[in-house]
Amino acid sequence: MKKLIAVSAVAALAATALSAEITFGSWGRSLWITAANGYDAVDDSDQIVTDIHQSWSGDAPRTALAVNGSSDNVGFAFDIHSNGKGMNQGDNAYIWAKPIDQVKVYMGKLDVNVLRGDGCFGLWNWDRIGCVDGSEGWTFADYLDAGSFGVSIVATPVEGLTLGAGIPLECGNGGAVAKDNSHTLSGVYAHSAAYVGAYAIEGVGTIKAALKTLPKTSDDKSQSEVAAAFDLTAVENLFVSLGARINTNSDAHDKAINAYARYGVNEQLTVHAIVGTKLSAAYTDKDKGPKDDGFGFIFGAGVDYALDGGIGLFADVRYANGIYKSASNADNTDSLTLGAGVTKGFSNGVIGIAFEGATNNGGRYTLKKNDDGVANKFSWEIPVKFEYWF
Repeated sequence: MKKLIAVSAVAALAATALSAEITFGSWGRSLWITAANGYDAVDDSDQIVTDIHQSWSGDAPRTALAVNGSSDNVGFAFDIHSNGKGMNQGDNAYIWAKPIDQVKVYMGKLDVNVLRGDGCFGLWNWDRIGCVDGSEGWTFADYLDAGSFGVSIVATPVEGLTLGAGIPLECGNGGAVAKDNSHTLSGVYAHSAAYVGAYAIEGVGTIKAALKTLPKTSDDKSQSEVAAAFDLTAVENLFVSLGARINTNSDAHDKAINAYARYGVNEQLTVHAIVGTKLSAAYTDKDKGPKDDGFGFIFGAGVDYALDGGIGLFADVRYANGIYKSASNADNTDSLTLGAGVTKGFSNGVIGIAFEGATNNGGRYTLKKNDDGVANKFSWEIPVKFEYWF
């Protein structure tokens, strides 16, 4: 009998081992700015400069190690990022568990992007100069990432329906991200957590809605962010996403409507379009000073074209008015940003070269202002990109 029990235990352990796995992966990118216009304040002279950095302006190159473990009911994810000469924890360091098949709970540092609506294309994958920014979460933010650290609950009770909560928490006694930095239940669930629902309609698209609770204002007013989005997938080769968010505090200026569309014209050509707005925006009027009724906007378009042999071409152009880009309607506060380039793709990576430019000193490097103090010069650069994935 004891032998039978021992054999059964070994068999159970073996079955458990067979259903569990650990995987390793890596992604990295670096931009070598072979040439760009800059300014040397010491010598008071224009210069051509060169260096390496990331799309998001951090140290380069980014190399990384991602470790993931999973079984039917529990798992983990852990990233290590090396940026230039430094190394630190990456975007993920969490444990997850599924008490039942319909519920998955994450705990730790999170970048899981369950329902996020992005608008990433073109220059987002190169140097994000000028008005190229904010494309992640463009139509619907990653409300379930728990503010990057905490607990995230994702439930799928029936097919097509997703319900979730992102609960920001701090390590140890730090408390939740709330007005008084406390970890009381009201501070966590009423003034920092987010609650999300989404429903995917087969053959049509996905409806998303979120309530993001926020700390009270300095004058003790309650506020929250309400968001909604719809992703249209009914038309073959076409993806359209429209999203809106508003702060319920009547004095707040966080109101926006954003849209992104992508259409695969054929196997070679893909077209992108993006539009964004800031409604009732606070800005500085060039004649009347601070105002709170501004209309900021941005729009842009891009194309990707695939040639034989893994060769790809891209072009991207965007424009943002001064209120959107600089919270001002003064001259030379808007931004026209453009870029074009060519890439060579491999099975696990890509190399490429591009040209980028942005008006009104919108590049990565400081440019000298004109004699009248106006910053209205054109910034340009020629980046070479290395990118890999395993």
